Amino acid sequence: MSLSWQTLVEDKQRRQRDTIPRDWLIDIPSEGVKDVTSIPTSCGLLSEKETEITETIDVDVLLQKLATAEWSSVEVTEAFYKRAIIAHQLVRHG
Repeated sequence: MSLSWQTLVEDKQRRQRDTIPRDWLIDIPSEGVKDVTSIPTSCGLLSEKETEITETIDVDVLLQKLATAEWSSVEVTEAFYKRAIIAHQLVRHG
């Protein structure tokens, strides 16, 4: 007996969700909320420093802070990874 495509999709979505660290899960706003642009800074997942890192739009500034060791490559990578996980959760459920 083959599974329906809906069952396969539900299984894949569950497995994807299960790969997100539990402390990185956010509260998803209700379906009526269309503007989620403030969620990354208000959901509590990103620290103040991670917010600053991920909102640095000037690549030269980002590279300078890395070059001077003000930010480590691990900090920058983790900050952007967390921000991507937030976006994934919002898009997946939005």
